[in-house]
Amino acid sequence: MKRFTVLAILFSLVGCGMTTKQFYEGPPLSNSQTAIFSMWIDNPEYRGDFLPADLKINSQSINGTPFETNSQVSVLPGQYSFKVKCDYKGAIKHHVYDIDAEAGKNYAVIVFAKDNECQFKNLNLLINNERFEEL
Repeated sequence: MKRFTVLAILFSLVGCGMTTKQFYEGPPLSNSQTAIFSMWIDNPEYRGDFLPADLKINSQSINGTPFETNSQVSVLPGQYSFKVKCDYKGAIKHHVYDIDAEAGKNYAVIVFAKDNECQFKNLNLLINNERFEEL
């Protein structure tokens, strides 16, 4: 599997101070009982007029239920269809990730700008908050 470090990610939308929204009823559960969907921006090779504010990512829906946020999303283990939206300078693209989410795992959605449009990487796991591993 392809690996790269978190340090290669120049700009992220999750990190210190980022909130986590839960997509389930009841009180918050521990990270070992839930799975996390997090959203990241990666643009180390883009040489155009890229500015971090020009690239935005947020969730649109989970299993067809509207759920818009740019925060991390906590879900119970299970099957999910996670739709995300990427906006690069007004050019909007959507992508759907279908996943069997496991408790204790952080699934990273990573986008980047290329040729003046959003591009989506394959879903990754964030391992020990240190590196990504492509699924």
